[in-house]
Amino acid sequence: MSMFINQMLGCLIIAAGIGGVVGWLLRNVSAGTVTQQLADVTAMMRLKEQMLEKARYQLRDSASKMQPLKEEELPTSQERSVIVGNQCVDTDRLHTRLQESESAGGLVEWLDVQLTKRDEQHRIALHEVELQLAERDRRIGELEQCNMQLRMQAEGNETLKAAYTHAVVQQIDKAA
Repeated sequence: MSMFINQMLGCLIIAAGIGGVVGWLLRNVSAGTVTQQLADVTAMMRLKEQMLEKARYQLRDSASKMQPLKEEELPTSQERSVIVGNQCVDTDRLHTRLQESESAGGLVEWLDVQLTKRDEQHRIALHEVELQLAERDRRIGELEQCNMQLRMQAEGNETLKAAYTHAVVQQIDKAA
């Protein structure tokens, strides 16, 4: 009987170990990669934003240089075409940078949605693990109570056996 109880307790200890390992894995393994990707994309967005600000500054600088030309003298048609060409190049660069930052913003939004979904999945899995642990603890309590009752029965049986043996010995002594 004690061997059976020892086997049950061994199985419960193994189940607790498995539950602990699963809980640790759920908390630490999969959320790290998404967090790193989000940090990388955020850093890329900051870099793109700095590049966009630089392009805006250059465009404003070019525009401010254009105003004194209007006041001083009218540029020739060749100079105007060069200026317009430069402005077109600057506008194209600015447009390209704006598109890159918008696509990176979409990627950040997508990663945020993915992280939210994984976070929800982890919360659900953690809740399930907590429910399983609560059920395991309840069963351990029941088994401990059953074990206590079995011990008490065994002690009662030993007492009855001793009393019976004593009565038989007395009967034998009387008969002799």
